[in-house]
Amino acid sequence: MSEPSHESASSPPSGAREFHLPMLIPEGIRYNCQGCGRCCSGWPVGLTEKDYARVKDVDWGSLHPELAGKELFRHRDKEFAGGDSLYPHYTTAREDGGCSFLIDNLCFIHGTLGEDSKPSMCKLFPYTFTVTPSGIYVGLVYGSMAAVRNLGNLLSEQRPMLERMWQVQVEYERSQGHVPDAVVRAASSLTAESLSAVEFKINLTAGIPLAWQEYLAVEEALTSVIHCEGHADFTRALLACSRLLSEALRLKSSGGDLRQLKELQPALSAALPAGSAAARATVAEELLFRALYFKSFEWPKIRRRIADHRGAARKNPLTDPQVVGHVLAAVLLGRVETTAGRKVSLAGARRLRVKRLSPEMTAFFKRYFYLKLFSKTFAGPALSGLSVVSGFNNLVGNFLCAVTFAKIQALLRGDQELRIADLYEAHVLIDREVVMLNQLSSEKRSFYDLGFSSPRLFDRLVAEVAAGFSI
Repeated sequence: MSEPSHESASSPPSGAREFHLPMLIPEGIRYNCQGCGRCCSGWPVGLTEKDYARVKDVDWGSLHPELAGKELFRHRDKEFAGGDSLYPHYTTAREDGGCSFLIDNLCFIHGTLGEDSKPSMCKLFPYTFTVTPSGIYVGLVYGSMAAVRNLGNLLSEQRPMLERMWQVQVEYERSQGHVPDAVVRAASSLTAESLSAVEFKINLTAGIPLAWQEYLAVEEALTSVIHCEGHADFTRALLACSRLLSEALRLKSSGGDLRQLKELQPALSAALPAGSAAARATVAEELLFRALYFKSFEWPKIRRRIADHRGAARKNPLTDPQVVGHVLAAVLLGRVETTAGRKVSLAGARRLRVKRLSPEMTAFFKRYFYLKLFSKTFAGPALSGLSVVSGFNNLVGNFLCAVTFAKIQALLRGDQELRIADLYEAHVLIDREVVMLNQLSSEKRSFYDLGFSSPRLFDRLVAEVAAGFSI
């Protein structure tokens, strides 16, 4: 993968004196909306007060029969004021989970009032912008099928549009009333000379902070391993990354130079034996994997099932017998129910022997990990303050969940070949739930970070999956 595109600086926002903050764009990453409507389904569409003011007085029912006689918005003003909701208002959902304004797979707000009247989150999706001491890193959320499939024009060829989206991001943050200091400075008068004043607080693991250059050294080493062509399959790259993070922790604890990690990469490749799947996962590792799978694939279905479309659910879902039953079955027993009503063992599906990953699948996984690392959205300020180790372990857990999801689909079909369409679907569902991590309270975030903070956390499970690619 070539160096990111950052040959020009971002344009100044209205009223700014000077704006020299570089925008860094990943290479090889494509995206343009394909108009499938998938992004407008499966999660609540939030509106800021400004968003709501633009649409609340429109007689939508007179404009389209599908909107007539319906409650199109639900309100969480009190919860928003108390910090328990990301938005004060939401659009309601149809029975199929889609936004009420999604008509013929197109946004009716956009079509009627223009793009500027769409909710801010819809205008921004799926772009991400992370402010760092090096500049603004651009990324994509994989909650969009077009982003997952890498469809459209290269982001590196869409700089003017991305700069406009960055300004939308700034205005969105301001409207929410919690603009990070770095964003305020970057959007106003920050110059290249004062760029180092931007903070990017990130830990290697819980309680072990990294300086920005140290973080970049770790990220560069991880990216190099991900792109290494010397690994027999992608699981070996993940195991090598796990060893690299262990070495990073050793170097940091002993006062060593983390730039040495770059030199370690060839040794990691040679040190991984083919038959490294000797040990089974511990009980704790198995439970953590099951919880991840439940969060990504089971919980969204249950949430939609128990949601009150006329307003926020007031009953604690953890007291609902149906929810408790699904949690116990998935997390404690390791069994999930498919859409066809069939009970499937997660461990059994994970160990299913299947054909090896195709070059297309390997390229997909490499692109996913590269984008998460490049955009700085797998850890740090962009993801609930997770440490590097915890964030990367979360990515590895996502890989395990996606492969298990695809294996379950193969099991239901009665074959032994994974399909890339199932991996695409898995990542759309996974990334939608990853976004929800930013809604956790600080206490829950700390607990989540601690739970994923052990280097080599998923090595046994990755090795187990690797052994299953044996046909």
